[in-house]
Amino acid sequence: MSGEELGKLEKKMAQAVALILASGHRLPGVRGWELRRRLGKNFPKIINSLDSRLKQIGLRVKIVPDPEAGPDDLDRARFYIVLSDPLTLSDVQTLGYSLDELAILSATLAYLLAKNGSASEKEVVEMLETKYPKWRVEAALERLARRGYLNRTEEGVVSIGWRTLVEVDKQELLKAFASLSTGETVGQESEETGTGEEAKPS
Repeated sequence: MSGEELGKLEKKMAQAVALILASGHRLPGVRGWELRRRLGKNFPKIINSLDSRLKQIGLRVKIVPDPEAGPDDLDRARFYIVLSDPLTLSDVQTLGYSLDELAILSATLAYLLAKNGSASEKEVVEMLETKYPKWRVEAALERLARRGYLNRTEEGVVSIGWRTLVEVDKQELLKAFASLSTGETVGQESEETGTGEEAKPS
């Protein structure tokens, strides 16, 4: 690549960063068609180059497909700049979340994923009430909705928010809950039956 071509690429990458970070929309990030309009039809290559550059400083470009379009429809997808590695528990706590709120968020997301992404708020609250007081559950859900992790409608439906799509690895979350559930089952069986000899009367 010549010096002139490299200079043009650098300029295009700077424009892409400005579009993604300085979006004037209600939601952060930017649509692919907006990048195409500003950067040209080769915008995916520019985004790939930007992603490689960002990874050098612990960031990356994340592409979230439009749920009503296919994963290959980049024009309707939304582009974000996020951390390369997920936040640790201590990192998240420094952002002002309590352990209870993190647990409520994790349980709610796992429940919504099992329900294809949405459920009635009444169902969610009843599920969470088995572990937490109702006032704490409602306060946590309201705060998580304000921060974009959940959506709440006037009709009483809770669904996955834009921030979850950007920041949360859904597959890892479900795997963690599956292993947790297995561990709880094993623990409960041990408490209820004890050893094989104790479980069988002589």
